[in-house]
Amino acid sequence: MPEKSTRREFLQKTAGAAAAISLASSKVIGANERLRIGGIGTGDRGTDRLEKVKDLGGEIVALADVNGAMLDRCMKRLELKPKTYVDYHDLLARDDIDAVVIASPDHWHHDMLIDSIHAGKDAYIEKPLTRTIEEGKDIVKQVKATDRIVQVGNQRRSGTHWAHARELVEAGKVGEIKFVRTWDCRYRLVDPFLNRAKDKNLYNPERINWPLFLGNTPKIPFDPVRCSAWRWFWDYAGGLMTDIGPHMLDVAHWITGTLGPKSVVCNGGNYWYPGWETPDNVHAILDCGTLAIVFCVQFMNGYEADGAAYYGTEGSIVDCTDGKLRLFDTNDKEIEQWPKMDEQRPHVQNFLDCIKSRKQPNSPPEIGHRVITGAHLANISYRTGMRVEWDLKEEKII
Repeated sequence: MPEKSTRREFLQKTAGAAAAISLASSKVIGANERLRIGGIGTGDRGTDRLEKVKDLGGEIVALADVNGAMLDRCMKRLELKPKTYVDYHDLLARDDIDAVVIASPDHWHHDMLIDSIHAGKDAYIEKPLTRTIEEGKDIVKQVKATDRIVQVGNQRRSGTHWAHARELVEAGKVGEIKFVRTWDCRYRLVDPFLNRAKDKNLYNPERINWPLFLGNTPKIPFDPVRCSAWRWFWDYAGGLMTDIGPHMLDVAHWITGTLGPKSVVCNGGNYWYPGWETPDNVHAILDCGTLAIVFCVQFMNGYEADGAAYYGTEGSIVDCTDGKLRLFDTNDKEIEQWPKMDEQRPHVQNFLDCIKSRKQPNSPPEIGHRVITGAHLANISYRTGMRVEWDLKEEKII
């Protein structure tokens, strides 16, 4: 496998070509011009997003992943054979790529996104935006300093059904929202990520650049469990809270118009998967001043699937398990119902459209950062056993 080039070396090279990048970034892409896209991270999520890019007319010209078997699997599903790389820096060094789709483990999100925008690439980056609050603050600052288009994978922002719910709230149909309850009950008797780690073809150490996977995290011998189920280890991610939380908390903040919490308290534990470092059952309460948001997520039995309820002084909006949203009055009389629509394909379409129009996408870094901050604070509360007070304006714990 090729040796990993350092970020310093890469940034020095891109800095030396700053003028060229500036010219490239101002390039106007025609409405009918085909976008050339590179994929960084080719697991399930990355492959799915690249498949949508392809279906929507984008040209997948390059892929990067530390796992050669993942690259093979991705290319088979896409029915393409683009140029592949182990080190994502080599992909970013190409000047014929308009944008990248980043779907790596969370501990790589910050560096990969920053490197991408400084290489003159627009980027679609999977949620959560970051692994830490400080990383998010840095991303917002650095993206603002460029003219790059960055879409965070909080795809519910592109769901017309959620947009309609927000319109009803803005029109005063439920009065003033005082309480939001949102949940996600995953029916998983067997963790698919832990189970997949047993696949010796997909997690063959001879085909994985393990040091490159680890990055700046502690150096340990190859571990197929950590390689597959990285979501459940604190070195790489924030568990269910930052994996599922971005979706549920994003909509809660969007519909209610709140920017974030002033305090967070969180509790939970490992009741189903003792091998996880992060909790498999976690509950958080976000005090947003004028209202409270309660979010719970569990990775075990649960018939409720995922949903949400918005309780206002004049009515309620409920995301039901039958694929519909409903508006109720204070007497629980149904006033209106509407179906949940696909939000994932429109979110990718919005990103591709914004690359050409240079308009801000539905979920820019500012939104992605605000949303994941609440989840990060919940994890801090869980790990310290304390209520966390947050200064929303100064973005610091008080």
